[in-house]
Amino acid sequence: MIEQIKISKMSGKLLGIGAINTDTTTNEFCIRQKETDTICGKCYSHKMLSTYRKSCVPAFQHNSRLMSELIEWDLLPVINQAYFRFNGHGELINSAHFQNIVNIAKKNPHCNFALWTKRASIVRQFKEELPDNLILVFSNPRIDKVIDTPRGFDKVFNNVSKGSTINQNCTGRKCMDCLICYRKDSGTNVIIEAVK
Repeated sequence: MIEQIKISKMSGKLLGIGAINTDTTTNEFCIRQKETDTICGKCYSHKMLSTYRKSCVPAFQHNSRLMSELIEWDLLPVINQAYFRFNGHGELINSAHFQNIVNIAKKNPHCNFALWTKRASIVRQFKEELPDNLILVFSNPRIDKVIDTPRGFDKVFNNVSKGSTINQNCTGRKCMDCLICYRKDSGTNVIIEAVK
């Protein structure tokens, strides 16, 4: 039997956007970061997958296993959506995971893809030309330290503390009503949201 990547229907602010998620609870990078004073120390995914979203863990772990090794072109999913997310839950596992993401975007040129990652070293070591429909969003791990878009990325996602006076352009918005992260021509590359 051929194993297929499992596509998630997201909820909450991500309602209407499909995603390929992986398992944060077994990702070595995520495990190391969980006990830090970065945004990873407040990880919504770890909390959800250990409580009311436990049922998602087998599917996300399935994706982690498949995405961490190169997938044959014919086995890559066909995405029938205008906007799609990588890592609504999860983080890049290794360079094969990133190569698979690039290949999925190439196979689906009709769709705008956005990838959130803190693993700039994996992105920067990639030597192929990236497809125009893949938006790389650097997920700034530092809270209340807003930065501009780093080298190798299209956008940056920053978190600030609740009640921060820093101007926020994401807090309280649904992704499908905004699409700043999913469109290169959105007018801004710096996204700021209050920590949940």
